[in-house]
Amino acid sequence: MLRACIAGLAPAPVRVLATTNRRPLARSVRIGARASLVNWLSYSRTMPHASVIVCHVGHGTLARALVCGRPVVAVPHSGDMGENAARVDWAGVGVRLPWRFMTPTTVRAAVTRVLERDAYAQHAGELAAWAAGNDGATRAAQLVEQLARRARS
Repeated sequence: MLRACIAGLAPAPVRVLATTNRRPLARSVRIGARASLVNWLSYSRTMPHASVIVCHVGHGTLARALVCGRPVVAVPHSGDMGENAARVDWAGVGVRLPWRFMTPTTVRAAVTRVLERDAYAQHAGELAAWAAGNDGATRAAQLVEQLARRARS
């Protein structure tokens, strides 16, 4: 996926920030003028500044992208990623690109589609705003406290 993204987006008028997530690469990667490849990066610090997130849509990466209000190009690989990608597509917060169809050309087309259609960013922003006002952990704590008060009375 890393190579397909870097190669596919090289001719596009976009900047690319990619990470190996501290995994060694079996072969070198040719990096274009508008791309950077790093071993690690803080998603919470970088995603708020991105226009689109291209990822495997594992739960953590997807949740961080959506909390930051960023649309996603979902390239599921295994496990729950297929369902996560289907939900991205259904919610209109990005596009799904099946792993078996991922090439430099299809990555570029998916990213271009997300960037050219404002609805993806709008829906991702709306979801982030909703999540900010509906903290599940806070609501759960409130309900537990409510139950504890009832039990005492």
